[in-house]
Amino acid sequence: MDHFERLKAENTSIQSHATSNGAEKFFVCEVARFLSIAGTIKESNLDYANQIDARIFTHILTRSILENYFWLLYIFDEPSTITFKYGELVDDFKIQYLKLYNEVGLPHKSAIENPDSAWAGLKKAKDLKSMLDSLRNDYGDRLGFLYFVYRIASFDTHGKSMKPLFDESFGKNCHFPYLELDKVFDYVANAYCVIWQSLNSTD
Repeated sequence: MDHFERLKAENTSIQSHATSNGAEKFFVCEVARFLSIAGTIKESNLDYANQIDARIFTHILTRSILENYFWLLYIFDEPSTITFKYGELVDDFKIQYLKLYNEVGLPHKSAIENPDSAWAGLKKAKDLKSMLDSLRNDYGDRLGFLYFVYRIASFDTHGKSMKPLFDESFGKNCHFPYLELDKVFDYVANAYCVIWQSLNSTD
């Protein structure tokens, strides 16, 4: 059984996990979101290696998965700092929400929650690259290399992987890498299985 299938098999238990810990609640919700998005991509059998339309669809969704994956790696890296690091994520949410709310001319502002004015003084979180560079795998290697995967997916998210832009910029037919999504999903699922095992061991 690969890691994705193993995580799927554990998902009922994960979704039943009763906790008052915010970081753990976030983990449980993200596992459900990951399995939904990645599962849909896997079942679609889209030829993202050869078809730009398939690549655009799959890479945009995968970028969404990667951002929270990086956050969860960061938050659960060290048990003693989980609460503090989850607080950084919550503060990042507050900063982004305040930015949205303060957009000039934002329509229907009365339909969304009014943020606390104190949020304006919150400290901005680490960028994803710095977050990953602060982590090491079991061999002592920094995890910053994972950021490359995120940046590749970002080109598709922002509509910048289109052939005319490469042709105009480089004056020739260019190769631009695509993500081997089964491997990406396996890495994510493996990390979530490890986090779940650590949570189970402390219950």
